Amino acid sequence: MPYFFQPSACISRAFIISLVIFVLVACGAPALPPSGTLPPNAGVSQGNASATSPQTVQHIVLIKLTDKNDRTALEQDCNAKLSTIPGVVEFSIARPVDTGRTNVDGDYDVAVVVGFSSIEGYKAFLAHPDHVALGKAWKEKFQTMRIYDFGN
Repeated sequence: MPYFFQPSACISRAFIISLVIFVLVACGAPALPPSGTLPPNAGVSQGNASATSPQTVQHIVLIKLTDKNDRTALEQDCNAKLSTIPGVVEFSIARPVDTGRTNVDGDYDVAVVVGFSSIEGYKAFLAHPDHVALGKAWKEKFQTMRIYDFGN
């Protein structure tokens, strides 16, 4: 393995997962379900941030369900309730892909990636009744949920 791919104590597996998901989303990986809807401004480019630009935020949630048979219902519910919340500029739902690489952590059932053009949009999303209701409705069906937020 080349030197620049050597894992170090400073790089956690979760960080690597987050980075891979970010790259997939940034490169236009297809969302699941394919018939899902996207917010009207999902294709808007955010461009390069500058010191005067508002902070963009990426919100990644990796969910492991107690029953994998609930995946499609969760994907449909997330798509219906989260993608249309004001402030959402990017939205994607995906499942892990087995690439045969042993260093890729696929220990989740559904990944939800939501992008915002500002920290204010992200905070409004968190408090939005549809987001809160979705969390309450599905909370008991999650075995684990890992959340990663990052921005520029």
